[in-house]
Amino acid sequence: MRRFLLISLALLLFIGVVAGAGAYVMASKAPFLPGDWLFPTQIWAEQVWGLTFNHDAASRADVLLNLLERRLDNLEAVRGTADEWPALVIITNAMNQATQAIADAPETEWTRLRGRLTRLTERAIALMDGLDVMQGNEVETAVLNIYTQLQSLLAALTGSETAVAALPGLDGRPAGENSASETAVQDKRNTLPGSRRVPFPEGSVDHSFFPLNGGHGNIECETCHTNGTYQGTSAACAACHAQDDTHNGAYGADCATCHSISDWQNVNFDHSFIGSQDCAACHTAPVGHYAGACSACHSDTENFANATFNHDTIGGTDCVACHTAPAGHYSGACSACHSDTSNFRNATFNHATIGGTDCSACHAPPANHFNGECRACHQDTGNFRNATFNHATIGGTDCSACHAPPANHYGGECRACHQDTGNFRNATFNHATIGGTDCAACHAPPANHYGGECRACHQDTGNFRNATFNHATIGGTDCSACHAPPANHYPGACTACHTDTGNFRNVNFNHAGLTDCQSCHAPPANHFPGQCSDCHTTNTWGGASFNHTFPINHEGANGQCATCHPGGDTATYTCTSCHDYNKMDKEHDEENNYSHNCVACHANGKDPDD
Repeated sequence: MRRFLLISLALLLFIGVVAGAGAYVMASKAPFLPGDWLFPTQIWAEQVWGLTFNHDAASRADVLLNLLERRLDNLEAVRGTADEWPALVIITNAMNQATQAIADAPETEWTRLRGRLTRLTERAIALMDGLDVMQGNEVETAVLNIYTQLQSLLAALTGSETAVAALPGLDGRPAGENSASETAVQDKRNTLPGSRRVPFPEGSVDHSFFPLNGGHGNIECETCHTNGTYQGTSAACAACHAQDDTHNGAYGADCATCHSISDWQNVNFDHSFIGSQDCAACHTAPVGHYAGACSACHSDTENFANATFNHDTIGGTDCVACHTAPAGHYSGACSACHSDTSNFRNATFNHATIGGTDCSACHAPPANHFNGECRACHQDTGNFRNATFNHATIGGTDCSACHAPPANHYGGECRACHQDTGNFRNATFNHATIGGTDCAACHAPPANHYGGECRACHQDTGNFRNATFNHATIGGTDCSACHAPPANHYPGACTACHTDTGNFRNVNFNHAGLTDCQSCHAPPANHFPGQCSDCHTTNTWGGASFNHTFPINHEGANGQCATCHPGGDTATYTCTSCHDYNKMDKEHDEENNYSHNCVACHANGKDPDD
């Protein structure tokens, strides 16, 4: 049994801790909105955690103001839904609590707390202006009563003469009546704190003489029956609403003449009462409205929007007194252009009236347009396209600010070459201004031109053809990269012979190892047609060694090779040019081993016996 009790107590303690923690989280986070089934529990948790252990009056007032601000957040969150009215009722209670708490706070805190309440009241009125329930059915009439009480509270808060204790609550009683002083007296009488009013049972009071509907259907009895007095209370509107009479008694004390009890805003006003009074005696003109007599335009009292304005009545008043000019519109007098008051678009602008105003005050220039003063070019106000640009006005502005250079144009400042603003093509380029820019940035070299830096040769910028090439700069580049060799020239590398880059003709050819002289050299006339290297050495061309065992002047040949070598073929020879083989055969009839190879026996051209 004891164990069961301990477990039960522990379980209850656990449940209490969890419930307390949940209530604390609910009070601090406030996740629920009016209409949620846990929202009443959330309000209870906020009161318990915020006020139960808080005995400082100023701190309690701050807590209740914070809760009021939270209720306004709730109203804004449910705006446009069916939960607007419940949220508004809860705000009413929160507003009363906050007002009473401020009255209980020390006087040193009143200014600060009153300022917070003022801001929250202003926000509440602004929120109510946008509610769906602020229309025209029975429930919304009760809302209108709250709206009126909020405006009364705001007027009292902003009026310096209203004491904090006298601030009107939304329950119809001053804040001081529920202050801590009254609570202390009740405690001494052993009354329960936080006691509730006991309502009359349903149907126990016959109130048919003054139907409690419309704006009177949701108010406390004490609002009309003050000081506990019920009998003898006047049913006349003025008995309670005299201070609310904006007409100052001009239309009598019987408000019901125009206003309906069920809907105060549903007014049936007979304007025949007003006589010669102007509408402005009751109605406030909208902001910026024409200041003349209302009846001059609003002659139809049944429909205020049915108005006809006679512009002839404005006299010297300019249009801007009532009409707002479009954005970027000319700021001069409207009547200077809009002389036809029946058709505002029928306007004629006289540009002669602009004085010193520049065109750009009204007209937007095209994209990338010159940003100088428009009138410098557009002097003909009758034709905007009739413009003459005086380039002398550009000052330090470069041409590129308006003109796009051609493709691959020099990227320097235009004015460096185009100094004649009357003729853009009359340009003189001063190459001294190019600095480190190479010629190739603007000039395309000829075909097969040397690929090095132009300035290495073309140092005279006044005459591009006056060039001096320093062959010392070519490095390992061969001459043939720029120079074409003569016809039948030796095909080897030029630098093998032309080592003097200052004089191309100063050549030193190394013939060592070469044997085919004829591939480069043509032999003289009647020269031995054999291979040159048979006679000539590469050391000296003149010191030739020709070994011809047969006399070249044999029998009158006199060095004419063709005598023995017809056709220039020195590889063979013949003796028949001078000797008849038939005769030779007879003469050598007795010789052994005879053949037509004469040289075999006559190597020196003579008889063997000689």
